Amino acid sequence: MAATIINQRSSPQTIIRVPQRKIEALVGGVLMNTIGKAAQKHILNKSKLVAKEIYLPTCDYAMYYHEREATNEPNQDAHDQPTIIFFHGLSMRSEELAGFIKSLDIPPHIRILCPEQMGHGRDIDNRLRTDPDNYTMPTHQRMLESTSEFLDVVKCSSNTNAFGISLGGAVCYYIQHHRPDIIQRAILVSPAILCCVDKDLVNGIRDGTSNFCCLKSRQDAKLLMRDLSTGRDDDTRKKKDPVPKFFLETVYREARKKSPEGHFRELLLHLLEPTEEYAAAKDVDTESHRLVIWPEKDRIINYEEGKQFFEVTPSDNKDEGLVSKSANTEFECVADCGHVFHSDGRGIFDIIRPRVKEYLLNFKG
Repeated sequence: MAATIINQRSSPQTIIRVPQRKIEALVGGVLMNTIGKAAQKHILNKSKLVAKEIYLPTCDYAMYYHEREATNEPNQDAHDQPTIIFFHGLSMRSEELAGFIKSLDIPPHIRILCPEQMGHGRDIDNRLRTDPDNYTMPTHQRMLESTSEFLDVVKCSSNTNAFGISLGGAVCYYIQHHRPDIIQRAILVSPAILCCVDKDLVNGIRDGTSNFCCLKSRQDAKLLMRDLSTGRDDDTRKKKDPVPKFFLETVYREARKKSPEGHFRELLLHLLEPTEEYAAAKDVDTESHRLVIWPEKDRIINYEEGKQFFEVTPSDNKDEGLVSKSANTEFECVADCGHVFHSDGRGIFDIIRPRVKEYLLNFKG
């Protein structure tokens, strides 16, 4: 099945003229929508990732993704082609991982794939917005089935490593469990496995008191950024607000334009519904080789719940940190760090980059 290269989406930007917010949106908007978008385009070009779509006949679904094709290596067996697949987080588009991928400096003979999950990006643009009455909200099973078929249709080799963060970490966990014939090693960063999602966050989403990823006010944007750090109530961190004030107005407006109102809340409610396969309280895949990285003060995907799920305990040797009951699972903690931001303002991708590169580039043979 041939993949179709698609054009990058760009949407017109609008600034509402309101005195204080006008200045904040103007400053933040100009930076994000000129310098920011130009930088994004530059990074995407440098990463050599190309936007594509491919039809999945069994799922009857056109999946959007980005790919960097591998350069030909002499005598390279296609079935053994080194490949890395990246799974994005909630509300992200596949191209938003381009900067991180570029920073890993992955050798050109390695193929790179970034599938865009159902309920995100171009699925919103081309299905939800154009035909909302017939749009079906994805479930865990539907996302897993489409991702599994994607691996087959794009002929993903049996020499594939994977990376997933947050929602993408959960996708990565389950796809490695279901497709051990393809995924050999995986990195899970704060994987949003159902039982590990913070209980206060879950309750807030269900009762409507939390507008996580579904911003209804500018205050929501401020609190979201704090929660993506070490929490809105943490007064000990160096940077109380990890994002400059003049960016918050633009963050709010961009979030409002990213999807129809209430979409990500409805998606989360669907994904938070427990099913037998996805409600396990303990690791169901104890044989897979993987590195789990978890920020210690994650207020979105709970660190303590993550330790229980992977049955992690302190090592007898203090220098070795934490040890999982699963022999092939390495579990590492990022101290004083939240879901996206460290208490000092650094981003999680900057912190984990060296370890991710070391682990991901280790292929069989």
